[in-house]
Parts: sequence; structure tokens; C-alpha cells
Amino acid sequence: MLPLFRHLGILAFGRVRPTARRLARSLIGGAIAGVLGITAYIAVLLALGFYLSSIIGPILAALTIAIATALIAVVVVVVVQSVNRRAERRMEARQRAAKARLPDPLTLQLLAGVPALMKGRSLLAAAAIAAVVYGLAKSQGVGRDRDDV
Repeated sequence: MLPLFRHLGILAFGRVRPTARRLARSLIGGAIAGVLGITAYIAVLLALGFYLSSIIGPILAALTIAIATALIAVVVVVVVQSVNRRAERRMEARQRAAKARLPDPLTLQLLAGVPALMKGRSLLAAAAIAAVVYGLAKSQGVGRDRDDV
């Protein structure tokens, strides 16, 4: 029996080690790419600063770069907030739509009593459950064409 479990474990979890290695490689690669990206960003800012300092002076060049970077940061924050707000509104609309699709409270009470009916396991209980499910389905419009509603 133990060899069977070992083979089932290999079948079920055989990809755990390669997945962990792939994740570790991705994390290391992402960290290296992040450091190199930040280094490139700093180099671009320094080059821009040297170029502007030769034209408008070092103090104005530093102020220009700082103001431009701050404006870009504000734009990014505003865009992210608007995207988050839009996503939150969509989620709330989905929740309202899901709540609107819920059956009425009487039907919910009937459905709450279904597990108690199943404990008896009698033919009468099965028929009662079938009647409740049929009534619920018909009250929700199942089986009707949407054109004639």
C-alpha cells in the first residue's frame, strides 16, 4: 500500500519542486531587473540634469527635474485612484445585481428547511423537496422564453 501512496503523491505533487524553482528564478530575475531599472532611471535623471545645468544652470535644472518628477507622480496616483474607484464601482454593481437575483425571503426560508427534510430520507420528503425546487425554478422564470415576458 505504501508504494501506491508514493506513486499517487508523485502524480499529485510531482510538479511542486519545479514550480518552486521556477518561482525562485522569477523572483531573483525580477529583483535584478528592478535594480537595473532603477539604475537606468537614475542615470537618465543625472544625464538630464547635466544637460539642463549647462543650459539653465544647476539649481534651475534640479528644480525642473524635481517638479517634472513630482507632476508625473501626481498623475500616476490620480490614474491609479480612478482605476481603483472604477473597479470598486463595478464590484458594487455586481454585488447589487447578485443581490437582486436572490429569491424572496419566503423562498429562502423554504430552502433553509430542505436539509431538515432530507434527514428523513422518505419518499414524501423527496417529493416535497422536488415541489419546492420546481416552484422556486418557476418563480425565477426558468423554462420561459425571455421574449414573451
